[in-house]
Amino acid sequence: TKRKTKTSKKKSKSSKKSSGSARKKSGRARATVSRKASVKKKTTKKKAAKKAAKKKVSKKTSKKKVAKKTSKKKVTKKAAKKKVAKKTSKKKVAKKTSKAAARSGAKTGAAKKAAPAPAKKAPEPEAPPKPKVPTIEEALATLSYSEGDHVVHPKYGLGKVMAITERKLTERVLPCLLIHFSHQDMRLTIPVDQVERSGLRSPMSRRQADEVFKVLRGRATFDAKRRSAKRVADYQKRVRLGDPLSLAEVVRDLSRLGLKKTLSYEERKIQSEALRILSREVALARGRETAEVLEEIEVIVNR
Repeated sequence: TKRKTKTSKKKSKSSKKSSGSARKKSGRARATVSRKASVKKKTTKKKAAKKAAKKKVSKKTSKKKVAKKTSKKKVTKKAAKKKVAKKTSKKKVAKKTSKAAARSGAKTGAAKKAAPAPAKKAPEPEAPPKPKVPTIEEALATLSYSEGDHVVHPKYGLGKVMAITERKLTERVLPCLLIHFSHQDMRLTIPVDQVERSGLRSPMSRRQADEVFKVLRGRATFDAKRRSAKRVADYQKRVRLGDPLSLAEVVRDLSRLGLKKTLSYEERKIQSEALRILSREVALARGRETAEVLEEIEVIVNR
């Protein structure tokens, strides 16, 4: 009996152990199955998302292809219409030319019958000869300036003729005046045939200097209510003339205007330029220093 009870106890313990291990194995199997199922679900979801993205891309590309095809069809239709229009226009032009040729042929045939034999063609006129370039001797004979003379340029003021030489300008050798402006330390070359066009003139005389001072002492004729841009354009025209009396008017009007209101930058620039040219020329005419003449003009104008 004791042996039977021991064996039964051992059997119950072994059965319990076997049942526990089976439970553990079944739990592990279930866990692995659930993991595999979740992995499969994830993979199926990813595949579905990829397929949807591919479908979207394919739809977009198909739409683009359709749009390209429609645009190509439109272009081909336009080109075909243009070709048809060109053909019709050519046909119309050909018809018109044929009709005009037929009319002209009929007219020429009638004219040939009525008119006498054609006269000989007149000889074509010869091309005019190119103007001769004057030599230095010819330029000196016709020119009113010589080396060492003082001249006045409308833009640069008082200068001195240094020499009359030949210079190559625009693939031609021309006699030119070489003028030096001492106040700017600048040299200017003017061809002899363009001296009048450049506005170059002789300096004023002593009598003209007296007239300049009369203009400076006179009454100003400016309009303070006028726009500064219009005043600047008017004064620039006067300065470009290069006339000493017009320069005196510019200096007088701008100086008196500056006593009433502030001048613009362009007006001050024109005033200083005209005053510089005028003072140097008056100093040469009266045989005085330029600084003394400048002070005298400023005293007269700013009184």
